[in-house]
Amino acid sequence: MCLIARNSKAFRSSKLKNRLYTYDKSDPKNIKFPEFIENITDSRLYEVVPKFVDKYKENDNKFKNREELNDEKGWNDLEILLLIKFYKNGWSFIIPREEDFFPHFVFTYNIEPLKKEIDKIVSRIHDKIEPTDTVDQLVNRFKYTNLDVTYLLHYFVITHPDYSQE
Repeated sequence: MCLIARNSKAFRSSKLKNRLYTYDKSDPKNIKFPEFIENITDSRLYEVVPKFVDKYKENDNKFKNREELNDEKGWNDLEILLLIKFYKNGWSFIIPREEDFFPHFVFTYNIEPLKKEIDKIVSRIHDKIEPTDTVDQLVNRFKYTNLDVTYLLHYFVITHPDYSQE
């Protein structure tokens, strides 16, 4: 005797059901931040992000190409997580005279390709960060490049409501 069901309810596997459920690793809402980052105040985050902008500016990235920016790994997990928290909150900012700040190639990006690059960064973070990580652990891991930060900062600028591309 053979059982055949038209609505395919004859066979259901819990393994198959769990395999079909996935979530978007590139969505910052799915990242489980360490508690001290999750609970950071808005005012503290507003203080920290401009310091990252200054650090980026000190590296004098304007005349570097994509490969040079990708070779320089000077950003630790804590800095990137705070930038992603800024991104998760949907915030943005304006950098005056951005053409003197960013490398020329970044201006060829519109929002869609830039968003794809940021999604890759968020996915890497999702796979690597644990909610139990401490400040010391995060500070001592330098794995992110100037290119990663370039994408994030430029995204914050072009998503600002007052941004106009001339």
